[in-house]
Amino acid sequence: MREVLWFLLAAIALCYAFALAALYWLQGRLVYPLEQIEAFKNAELEERTEAVSMRTEDGLDLTMRYKAPPNEAAPTVILFHGNGEDLAQRGHIALEMIEAGYGVLLAEYRGYGGNPGTPREAGLYADARAAYAYAAARSKHIAVHGYSLGSGVAVELASEAKIAALMLEAPFTSIVDVAAKRFWLFPVRLLARDRYESLSKIASIDAPLLIYGGTKDGVIPPEHFQRLFDTARGDKRIALIEDADHLDVWTKGGRDHVMPFLASLQATRDAMQA
Repeated sequence: MREVLWFLLAAIALCYAFALAALYWLQGRLVYPLEQIEAFKNAELEERTEAVSMRTEDGLDLTMRYKAPPNEAAPTVILFHGNGEDLAQRGHIALEMIEAGYGVLLAEYRGYGGNPGTPREAGLYADARAAYAYAAARSKHIAVHGYSLGSGVAVELASEAKIAALMLEAPFTSIVDVAAKRFWLFPVRLLARDRYESLSKIASIDAPLLIYGGTKDGVIPPEHFQRLFDTARGDKRIALIEDADHLDVWTKGGRDHVMPFLASLQATRDAMQA
């Protein structure tokens, strides 16, 4: 009986060790599931924007999509997408912003949408800096919008660069916090290579901030939105969209907060310049 018990314990330990090793080695695929998937198509987006190329600080040439603002006073909004999509799936937001009179830069990451390179946290930050440099050379006012994984990229950029506004859709406090809850059986905090620690950075951002997300988000718990909001300083707003999940926040009410937020910032700026 004792031998059987030891055999069972050894088998359980072996299975756990195997699962732990698999989780460590496959974490890149879990964080970046669309790496090397070819770009999705959005005909209207391709018609209203142009493909532009920019070089990152580590020498990669990335293709993104850009629409210049209609006038010098209008801001350009940089859109950072989530991990399970490419820039075309932020197209509906980009088109609404273009229609409202804003410039738009749909940022794309290394390894996504046919771009070269392998996505990693430091690499995505470099991609964001390249996107910002491109937009800032063509527009005086830069606003940043980040969704899900893109919220971590947006927070890092906002902590480094001068921006007019920061908008976070379904943001996390850190990827490690999300993973630790999902893979509670494993020491995720010790294993994670990419962390995107937004909570520790957000208090350093002095741009006006809007956080919004769905009350039924099953990917990133809504308490992440509240913790980020509570930690942030200065001009900040939060909107919890009733019955929205992780994928439909914009269409279920997010736009009704983002568009007035951007309009109010531009109206304030116009009034100060008058």
